[in-house]
Amino acid sequence: MDTISSHSKEHALVFRLRQPACGWSFAVLLAGFYVVTNLYISSRRLLWFDEIYTAITCRMPDVHTILKSLAESQQQIPPLYFLIARVFDQAFSHADFGMRVPSAFAFGAGMLVTFDIARRLTDGLYGLIAMSLLTTSFVTYYGYEARPYAIYFMLAAMGLWLWVATKDENKAAAIAFGALVFVGVSVHYYFVLCVVPFGIMALAEKRIFHPKAVAAAVGVSLSLAVSYVQIAKTLAAASTGAIGTWGLPSVSLLQGIYVEIILRAILPLVLIAVGVVVFGVPRDRTVPAMSPSERVCWLFLMVPLAEYVLAHMLHGFMHNRYIIGAVPGVVVAVTCSFWRHCRESGFISLAVLVMVGGFGLSQHLRTLMRIDHIQATGAGDYQQQTRDMLAMGETLQREGKRHIAVTDAVLYLEVWYYSKHPENYSLISPVWDFKRYAALSFLSVKDIVANARETAIVGPEPALIQMLERAGLHSRVRFIEPQYVVYLE
Repeated sequence: MDTISSHSKEHALVFRLRQPACGWSFAVLLAGFYVVTNLYISSRRLLWFDEIYTAITCRMPDVHTILKSLAESQQQIPPLYFLIARVFDQAFSHADFGMRVPSAFAFGAGMLVTFDIARRLTDGLYGLIAMSLLTTSFVTYYGYEARPYAIYFMLAAMGLWLWVATKDENKAAAIAFGALVFVGVSVHYYFVLCVVPFGIMALAEKRIFHPKAVAAAVGVSLSLAVSYVQIAKTLAAASTGAIGTWGLPSVSLLQGIYVEIILRAILPLVLIAVGVVVFGVPRDRTVPAMSPSERVCWLFLMVPLAEYVLAHMLHGFMHNRYIIGAVPGVVVAVTCSFWRHCRESGFISLAVLVMVGGFGLSQHLRTLMRIDHIQATGAGDYQQQTRDMLAMGETLQREGKRHIAVTDAVLYLEVWYYSKHPENYSLISPVWDFKRYAALSFLSVKDIVANARETAIVGPEPALIQMLERAGLHSRVRFIEPQYVVYLE
């Protein structure tokens, strides 16, 4: 009797979750949870190197200065994002938290759009599974960062929704699709990669002049034309290696990006596969074929490959955040595949939701418990490093070191931003183009020699020590940890 009762409750719950009203209620609650918690993280976490560039740019005196600085510098992000960040920064009285607010809400909106795409192709329960899959990906990190990637993610999800949920012949939908692509490329240039799956689908259907594909081409062209000066400057710098060598395209990096997209939730996916084998009920009916909408979602797996080709052609970089717009499509594709194979079993469907959703929530809760130690790409535990350097800087100043010369550009900008005496910090590096728009300080070897007794060097390389020794100076180690610091005599 109890078994019958439990089965009936299970079927009742599954039936309710499959309904649009119930599915939407849970979807809004889940998205709201991530928005609220991302806002909390945003209020506690220190800005890191890239975000400080956002702060410097959006806090310039006026819009004209912002546009001028972007045209002259090597920033790889279009002006529109900085204008959005500027509005929120001013609304929150220049608190760092304000610049992250758009990302928190964009992530929540992107979750809901992805839910609706999956719900339309499957049902409410599997729409929630799609949302849960999103929370297992790297996308969640960008929901509390003052950079354009969460907005990029949201716009990509909206573009997929327009393709899937509206008729091809709908002129208003085609215009909206083109306008959205224009805005997307104006927020981040790599958004152009999100057009690739739709272009491939149009070619596969032998519709070269598909209305939405044509509208997307127009949107891309207009956006690139508007930002031509900045793009030309960035490409010229990239071709000479002036921007740096990190993230150069390689097959190993491409494979790593696919792992980031697909395998974050490998453990729950393995358990789901085992559950389907053990608990799955043999079906008399065959599994339905993929719909055209599901096919275009699977084509988002081509986006990282397109990034690899584009990076090679334009001497650009590769990173998972640059193809963040591929995630909604891949997530919906995986969800549709689950639905076609597992939808007849309410038990397996619920198990998929619980395991994937639980995995995503556990990751997020771990982040909430370690806000002060969130890692940044390529910078490790930058928050702890910044706090350690600020504390060390006070000791160095008490010992008469008016010039703290830092060799690490990332550490320098973060300490400069948070120090009560930023004028005491300098970077041993060629002068950045950005210097004219911020009170940044740079030191040459000649400057160090002239002020040797008042200078402490943080993280010097052997080559720098040798140059100073040739100039008649001797180095004395003052600290080894948490930063390697030398004094000059």
